[in-house]
Amino acid sequence: MIVLEIIGWILLSLLGLVLLLLVLLCSLKLSLQAGYCETLLLKVGIGPVKLNLSDSMQMSKEEAEEFTAKKKKKAAKPKEKPKKKKEKPPKYTEKPSLTAVVTAFKDLAVGILTRFAKHIKLEELRLRVLAASDDAAKTALEYGSFCAAAGMVQTAAEALPRTNPKKVNIAVECDFLADTPEIDAEIRVSIRVWRLVWMALFAAKPLIEALELLKAYKHFKKIEKDEKDSK
Repeated sequence: MIVLEIIGWILLSLLGLVLLLLVLLCSLKLSLQAGYCETLLLKVGIGPVKLNLSDSMQMSKEEAEEFTAKKKKKAAKPKEKPKKKKEKPPKYTEKPSLTAVVTAFKDLAVGILTRFAKHIKLEELRLRVLAASDDAAKTALEYGSFCAAAGMVQTAAEALPRTNPKKVNIAVECDFLADTPEIDAEIRVSIRVWRLVWMALFAAKPLIEALELLKAYKHFKKIEKDEKDSK
């Protein structure tokens, strides 16, 4: 009897430990920091751990030449014809309309974006653009376009539910004496793991449905093409 009680307490302790680990995992914050100022900036954070991916994205001249040579060599090799796999028939017995397929993906994208806006947190957005060129008229036109675009970005950023407007700093400047435009941008966003899991669960069913519609459309489209070619 005592042995059973000990085993029970051990199992309860293990279950509690697993639940605690799940809670800690779901409460972890995922962060992304991206920017550009002459060079690219990309940092990914998982809780307290920060990974700087900027260095891995930058290639020296020698590395770039080696990468290009390997790419050309790979492209020159004759490609083997992939073996045809037996496709499973779609669950739809009739060809869905292209409008239905497009609508399914559109609804999926709108749903994800709507929920994503509720869950993501914009930590900081900094954007500075300098309009400049070798022609004054062209510079003025670019300045107007940059101002319009910056206004749209600022409005969209400040409309996010979990954004502090004070963390959004956007400036557009114009220099008729300079020849080269400049851009200095940085954005930091974060999201909790549990929010990401919730979004994935929400998107799973609509995504499967949209893919099934696309599969059925392509399946029946191929049958129609084969029948047309055989005539």
